[in-house]
Parts: sequence; structure tokens; C-alpha cells
Amino acid sequence: MIEEALAFVRQSLDRYLTLQFDLPESIVVLNSLLEQDGSVSLKNQNKIVISLINLDSESSRQFYGGQSSKQQTSTRYNPAMRFNLITLFASSFDDYEESLRFLNATIRFFQANSSLNAFNSPDIPSSLDKLQFEVENLDFYGTHNLWSAMGAKYIPSVIYRIRHVDVQANEIQSTARDIADVDAKVSV
Repeated sequence: MIEEALAFVRQSLDRYLTLQFDLPESIVVLNSLLEQDGSVSLKNQNKIVISLINLDSESSRQFYGGQSSKQQTSTRYNPAMRFNLITLFASSFDDYEESLRFLNATIRFFQANSSLNAFNSPDIPSSLDKLQFEVENLDFYGTHNLWSAMGAKYIPSVIYRIRHVDVQANEIQSTARDIADVDAKVSV
């Protein structure tokens, strides 16, 4: 679900930006900032780059396991794990002013769409209930540490927490026959 959620965010943001700026081609990529060898990825040139920088387990509420019933048999599944995706939106353009312009437009998109769900985004995959977006603030030292850890030089960017991404394996934990009839006679 993680890849599916980020791919949908990429698609939604890309659609917004290409319409906003009347662009002939895609402007948003889902990619790491650097290649494995530490070089700058050419795929990211003059693009908004979406990178997952951390996963945060959502533990503030209880999630219950799934259960389905078919032909008088009930099947139980473990509860889904729910994650927040800490995601970097980096404006990687050759021209600094262009970077700022596209970063501003990216922030406007999330300001206008603080949540994506079936009501406001009919093309959201059925496996995703909704995605909520919150700005994740880092102070100067946090920002410095993040970019140092990535091995990259800072470029204009913003971090969003994408809330409520479920991961469910749908592996059967147990099955049981449904109770078809309960004998109501009680002897005294």
C-alpha cells in the first residue's frame, strides 16, 4: 500500500501542476534524490521529487482484524498495520526561482487538498480509504541532519506526513464454522 499511496499522490500532484502551468509533460517523479553511488539522479532534473524519508507506525488507536464469512465459515485476519509516511517534496530545478515557484505550487496543492478520499478524488485506488496531509516541521538543525544523512545538498523542499496508510497481508489466521442453530431448550 505504501507504493500505491505514493504513486497516487504523485499522480494527483502531477495532474495539478501540469494543468496549473500548462505543461506538455509530467513534472513530478517518485524517486530518491541520489543514486546508490551518491550521484545526482538525472531523472530528477527539473522535477518535483517525492521521496519517502521515514515510516512512522500509527499507534494512537486500536485497529481490529478483518473477518469475513462465506458459506457458513468465518475467516479471521490479523489487524492491518497503519503507517504515516514522512515524505519529502523537493523542487529540483536548474533555476532557483523556478524551484521556488514549483515548491509554492506544491504547497498550494496540499493546502487545497489536505485530504484525498473517494469524495474529492474518485480515482483513488480502492485499497486506500483516505490520505491526510500535514506539514512536518523541522528546525534548522533537523533539516541539516536530514540532508546530511541523505548525502545531498539542500534544495527547496517541504516535508509532509501522509497519514493513515494501511498495510494488510490478508493472510488467514484462523477459520471456524459458523453456528447455524442454537438449541433454545434448557432443562432444569
